[in-house]
Amino acid sequence: MKRGILYTFCGLTLLSCGGSEGRFRLKGEFDHLQQGEFYIYSNDGGLRKLDTIPVVGGEFDYETALETQATFYLLYPNLSEQVIFGASGDVVTIEGDARNLKAVEVKGNQANRDMTDFRRAQEGKSASESRKAAADFIRQSPASPVSVFLFREYFLRPGSGVSVNEVREHYRALCKAQPDNLQLLYWRADLESLFTELKKGDKLPDFRLVMEDSSEVKASDYKGKPLLINFWASWENGSSSLMFRIKRLAREHSGEIGLLSVSLDLNRKGKEGIERRDTVTWPSYCDFLAWESPVVRQFGVRTLPYCILVGKDGRVVAAGAYEKDIQPELEKLLESK
Repeated sequence: MKRGILYTFCGLTLLSCGGSEGRFRLKGEFDHLQQGEFYIYSNDGGLRKLDTIPVVGGEFDYETALETQATFYLLYPNLSEQVIFGASGDVVTIEGDARNLKAVEVKGNQANRDMTDFRRAQEGKSASESRKAAADFIRQSPASPVSVFLFREYFLRPGSGVSVNEVREHYRALCKAQPDNLQLLYWRADLESLFTELKKGDKLPDFRLVMEDSSEVKASDYKGKPLLINFWASWENGSSSLMFRIKRLAREHSGEIGLLSVSLDLNRKGKEGIERRDTVTWPSYCDFLAWESPVVRQFGVRTLPYCILVGKDGRVVAAGAYEKDIQPELEKLLESK
């Protein structure tokens, strides 16, 4: 009888501490937070929609169905995110201080421990140092879900400034190690457009932009004339000086070269402030989608500010940074007129 009671007690203890197959459980405890709401979502099949997690007395306990494994993103009230890796049967705990969300600790499986260790190791490091550490992790552990997350953060995101070849190297390694990963499969369709770098001699992609006044700007509008396209944003420091340079170019070479600006701003206030200050009189386009803009993807823009110089024949003369890549070729082009 005593043995039966002992077995029952052990079974209940295991159930209370461990998870159930086909389920994923996330428990949290935060200092300096009495009540509120977190949000949770997944891009690789863990959840079908954004879900809400109520926080009471600084604690929460959330559970959802999960048959395999998935990457979840916990969205805090300040809109910062915490990545969490889960699998069927996992119970993951997250503990920290609401006043310092960057220092939270996630436990429950090896992937979360690896991610916590990686994050802590990067404290005080530069972006390039962290990117190198991410590359080393991906090469050493391509089958880890952490590697997919690091790939997204350090190599897939626009503005990362990494070479196309390095991005492709990591992506191929991840696909080989995780052929059934839904997130990797989802990215495949976008990779070609995301990393299509225009090179000297390439034909300028055809485009048609609908401006705010409903007029259209098309690639054919610049036929037989050199064209400078610049991608910028009011929130990017280098863009301000670039717009000033283009304003001077427009004044000194009026009618000699076509100009087109594409803003990656998310609201009108910042965009119009720069345009008003620099007296932008040439076509300036913005769909307020930032890096998700179709035209940004079409032209393979990954850093700001970014320029594309096109010759009279509609082929790219240069692409990249204004001073380093564009200005030398632009001077030659204008001298030859």
